Amino acid sequence: MRWGFAAVAVVVLVAGCSAVSFGGDGPGAPSTDTVTPVPVTDRSTPAPTVAGEWPPGVNANGTVDVETLTRAHTDYLANRTYTWSVREDSDEPGEGFLRRVVVGPETFSLWQSQGDPRRNVSLYVNATGGFLRVAEGGRTRYDLLRLPGRSSDYVFATVSIRQFLDRRTVAVSTVDRRGRTYYRLHAAGGPSPRGVGPAEATISDFSATAYVTTEGFVRSLAAEYDRVVDGDSSHVSVRYDYSRLGESTVTPPDWVGNVTRRSTPTPVDPDATPEPTATAAGPATPDGTATATDELDGSTPTTSD
Repeated sequence: MRWGFAAVAVVVLVAGCSAVSFGGDGPGAPSTDTVTPVPVTDRSTPAPTVAGEWPPGVNANGTVDVETLTRAHTDYLANRTYTWSVREDSDEPGEGFLRRVVVGPETFSLWQSQGDPRRNVSLYVNATGGFLRVAEGGRTRYDLLRLPGRSSDYVFATVSIRQFLDRRTVAVSTVDRRGRTYYRLHAAGGPSPRGVGPAEATISDFSATAYVTTEGFVRSLAAEYDRVVDGDSSHVSVRYDYSRLGESTVTPPDWVGNVTRRSTPTPVDPDATPEPTATAAGPATPDGTATATDELDGSTPTTSD
C-alpha cells in the first residue's frame, strides 16, 4: 500500500481483514507483547447441560454453529456503543497488525497501524463523510471521503468467529466476572483455519479461546498457531476484545479541522480488496480515552480505550 494516497489507505481500511492474514495472504506487525489465549485463573465449572442455557449456536456436544452464533453476536451489538480492538503478532519480522474502532450512535472513529506507530491511519466518520488522516515518516496528509463506509466494514469480529470456531468441537466451561457469566469455549487442534495465509501455507498447533455471553455476544476471541510458508515458519497470535459497551463516545479529533472541506471528496469502493503490505514493528498508542482492563483473563487488552 502506498501510504501517501489517502483513497488507497481507506480502501485497505474498508477491506478490514483482507489487510492482514485473517482473510488474505498478507502479513501484518509484530510487537513486544505476545497476545495469546491466557488461562483463566478462577475455578471453572462445567457448563450447564440444559439446552436452553447455552449460548446460541453452542451445542451440548461441543460443536459450534458459527452462523447462528454470529447472528446472535450481531443482534446483541445492535444499537449499542462499544470499542473494539484487534491485534495480530508474529515472531517473524515485518508481520503484525493493530486496529481500534470506537462506535457511537451515529459516528465512529478508527486508528490503525501496520508497523511503526509513526505510520498510521486515523478515520473519523459522521453524517458529513469520512475525515482521514494518514501519517508517515513525519509527513501527514488529510482528506475528506464521501463514501467512507459503515462501522461494520471495519469491525471484522464475525469474520474471526467464523474463521476460528467453524468446524470445531470446543471444551465449554463457565467463568463469572463482575456478576456476569461467560462461557469459555476452547478448541485445540482440528482442521486448519481458513484464510490465515496463502493457499500453500501449512498450519499446525492451532488453538482458540472465546468468551461468550448467554445471549451469544463473543466478547473476546484469541487464537494462535504455527504457520510455514515456503519453508519459513512463524508463530502467530491474534486477539480481539470488546470494551466500554454502552459507554463509548466518539468526539471529533483535533485534526479534523485540518481537513479541507473545499476539496473534492474522495469516493471509496467498499467492495475493493487491495493487496496487503507489511511494515516494521513497534508499540502503538492510538489517540483515545482511558485504558481499560480485561476482566476475563486479567491481561491487558489489545489497545487503550
